[in-house]
Amino acid sequence: MKKIYYLPLVIFAVSTLTACKKSSLDRVPQDQLSSETFWTSENEARLALNGLYTYLSNGYNYTYDDSASDNAYAQYPWETTAVAVSAGNVDATIDVGYKSRYTQIRKFNYFLANVDKTPMDETLKKRFIAEAKVIRAFAYFELAKVFGPVPLLTESYTDPETTGVAPTPEAEVIAFSLAELTAAINDLPQSYAGGKNNETGRITAGAAWAIKSRIELHYAKWADAAASAQKVMGMGYQLFRVPAATADDMKDDYSAFVTFADEAEKEKFYKGLASYEQQFWKVNENNKEPILVSQNIDNSPYDYGNGLGTMFVSSDLGGWSSITPTQELVNAYWDRNGRPFTPPTAAARATSYNDGKPTATYYNEFKNRDTRLYASILFPSNPWNHFNEGYKFTWGRGGNNNSKTGYNFRKLVDPKFVKEEFDGAQDFAIIRYAEVLLTYAEAQNEAFGPDGTVYAAINDIRDRAGMPAVDQAVVNTKEAMRELIRNERRIELAAEGQRYADIRRWKIGKDVMKSTYDLTNSIVQERIWQDRFNLMPYPQSALDHNANLKAAQATKGY
Repeated sequence: MKKIYYLPLVIFAVSTLTACKKSSLDRVPQDQLSSETFWTSENEARLALNGLYTYLSNGYNYTYDDSASDNAYAQYPWETTAVAVSAGNVDATIDVGYKSRYTQIRKFNYFLANVDKTPMDETLKKRFIAEAKVIRAFAYFELAKVFGPVPLLTESYTDPETTGVAPTPEAEVIAFSLAELTAAINDLPQSYAGGKNNETGRITAGAAWAIKSRIELHYAKWADAAASAQKVMGMGYQLFRVPAATADDMKDDYSAFVTFADEAEKEKFYKGLASYEQQFWKVNENNKEPILVSQNIDNSPYDYGNGLGTMFVSSDLGGWSSITPTQELVNAYWDRNGRPFTPPTAAARATSYNDGKPTATYYNEFKNRDTRLYASILFPSNPWNHFNEGYKFTWGRGGNNNSKTGYNFRKLVDPKFVKEEFDGAQDFAIIRYAEVLLTYAEAQNEAFGPDGTVYAAINDIRDRAGMPAVDQAVVNTKEAMRELIRNERRIELAAEGQRYADIRRWKIGKDVMKSTYDLTNSIVQERIWQDRFNLMPYPQSALDHNANLKAAQATKGY
């Protein structure tokens, strides 16, 4: 399927037109494009628009956000600021995405200020404008949810000094994003047929509604979030399911871990495991679950490749163990009946792990658990024949590029693309249909309580994974459903980057951001939480450029 080529060099060349001209070093290079000569054809407008999609490129880096939460641990500070954020070393010396997003917003504004002069089909031009506005609205949401008040710059500018303005209140930034999304939706199609100007991966009406629902959920606009999610639910998206488990799928022998009552239950388990795991594989990337994606291609290491096959797996698989699951995430997966799991104490686990020579008791922790645990987490003895015939995970404690927690991620890794560094061809779903169902369930429950549509949304997700439906006799109040949805969201979206925002919007950081330990009950990372971490500080470079940020910085407690 033909994809969008981002062409970042084109948009960077165009963007240089707005550079400050205060010195000879800032003059527009004579070998680059000018606004007077560039916007002369539909093709040029298309190339400029494609350049804006760089905002979505390398989307797999959202996984680092999970390591700034209680779901995961990132061990390399040169890779991500999540190491400092999770430890509580948060001040203006780190930048968690402020500068990079404004660099992109500058491009969005430049495009929107100039595309109107292009002689081209007006309907197509409207769609191009809508695509750009949706991505810009998404960028402003991501700024506001992380930093709170931020300067709302919507016009193209030539002098960077004009950006030194007072930050706009967070609520106004969000109102702007929602208004932009609402206005853009009618100019967007539900899908693209492929070919020039219609490549898959472009912003659709479904993507705009899904972004809108994510924003509304984050800001507790419950009825609005439910309504926006319903719009997406009526557009033909579906959870990915394999038709049946294949012989290769059943090579992973879970007979020692899962008790099957009969062959039908065994088939349901393996089909659920394959359906959940394989939705993220290259071969299945054109299924009906992804809504907003970051596209990747093969044979393009570090440029247009997905890096999770390097970042997630351990050294024996050729990886770096950059981001690894915490024990707290492992504990969160349900038992086989879809009920909360009671883990052993850390001391008991360390004893049964027996310094790398596990006793039979150790493996009890992984028996009859949620199917998604087996599909998502490499725990000691978890088989993975799709990677290598006869492979079983063993924790290489202490070795280079091995996990510090005792676990590695299996989820999101396509075993076909783990041979070369950062060369995965599988797309990364920034928003997929399962998230929309979870958004609907949470918002509908908060607004109206656990009606039949809430159970149906959660049961669809559970059924795909081969798990039983929610027990309505037990989960029969808004409060009980709230807790179930929060945990269901945690395990269904694990490693996809949503947990960082969730613990902040739910105001549970003080309860969950505890120090994390490995299988031997040895400290992995001391973690400190302060409520001011619900919003991140502006980086020092931004404060130096814009003195108007200083009061807002102090208000946030930095």
